Amino acid sequence: MAPAESPKKASPSAPAGNAGTRTDGGQKSAEPAAAAKETSASAGQAAFAGTQQFVTIGKAWTEGGLTRLSVRPAEKKVNTQFDTWEIIPGTGPFTTVTMTKDARVLLACPVRDEVAGTSRAEPLPYSPARFVTLLNQLDSGLQDGIGYDLVFDGAGQVTSLKSLYRP
Repeated sequence: MAPAESPKKASPSAPAGNAGTRTDGGQKSAEPAAAAKETSASAGQAAFAGTQQFVTIGKAWTEGGLTRLSVRPAEKKVNTQFDTWEIIPGTGPFTTVTMTKDARVLLACPVRDEVAGTSRAEPLPYSPARFVTLLNQLDSGLQDGIGYDLVFDGAGQVTSLKSLYRP
């Protein structure tokens, strides 16, 4: 089974959508400079503002009507031996980010519900609130190995989240 995206997009800052440019200047590091210290949406400095990032999510919750995520940059590579993705979690502190109320959420298995007539790798739309519920239902060992493509607006809020299929 082939990865959901082409191998040329297999980088830590690969675009979450079908178009876009790299935002890491070609760095190979799993920890871009923006993630070098703990940041928060409430700290006055917008982490990842205007960028696209590949991350793992430590936790997700709803607070004051907003969806918040604890994220850490990660790296994704094509594993040609098994024709799947290999997720390489970053190290260091997590950063808390907020999703916009109308953020687009696309989930593939194992994060999303099983849906008859669809491929497990096919990303399906969900609300941010349903994503929080589904993520929190996952076994923590499984959750640690799932990666997400995020797109941030100029204020550092997540406007798009797409989970990477993991068999």
